[in-house]
Amino acid sequence: MSTEHSLLAVLSFWPSSGYDIKSEFEHKAAGLYWGMSYGSIYPKLKKLEEEGYVYSMEKEENGRNKKLYELTEKGWQEFEEWLCTPPAYPAVKDELFMKMSTWHKDMDTRHLISHLEKRKRESEDILGFVKEWPRNGISYVSSIGMLTIRYAEMRLETELRWIDESISILKAGELPEGQDPTGAEKKLLSRRRESLGLKSEDE
Repeated sequence: MSTEHSLLAVLSFWPSSGYDIKSEFEHKAAGLYWGMSYGSIYPKLKKLEEEGYVYSMEKEENGRNKKLYELTEKGWQEFEEWLCTPPAYPAVKDELFMKMSTWHKDMDTRHLISHLEKRKRESEDILGFVKEWPRNGISYVSSIGMLTIRYAEMRLETELRWIDESISILKAGELPEGQDPTGAEKKLLSRRRESLGLKSEDE
């Protein structure tokens, strides 16, 4: 999903300012759908306007002029063509998973438990937001959009169960047996200890 198509998607709801769009990309559940830096919004809006996908207009609000962007005919056509194009499979970028996948025996698992507990608090907070989202009396949520909200709920609920299970396993020291056909872990620890000037397990 390109940044430009994300912007067209938000503008399909209603004419919006750059700040309005920023708010859509920064609410608590935004990371479940898209990720975008605030700095990229205005250059992309300018590009879309130059290419004829959107146009800007001034609207007075609370005594101040506000610049809004709206889709052109070309913009609607591009947006709806994008809707009908099969989506790419999502690329997951999760720092917690990367850390867990590369954790080793010389590391204290209390740090990992702390990471999981922090993630649990964050996921519980986002889950509360997601459940309230279609009932907050403010947001526009379509009938089809409700299906994505249900997915977000199920994903977060599953994650919370996984976190509780993982913490219990770590605290009990009952980790499942992994797979290491080439002795990678022993070599990893040996390289680490040699580099840090530490004694190996054999010494």
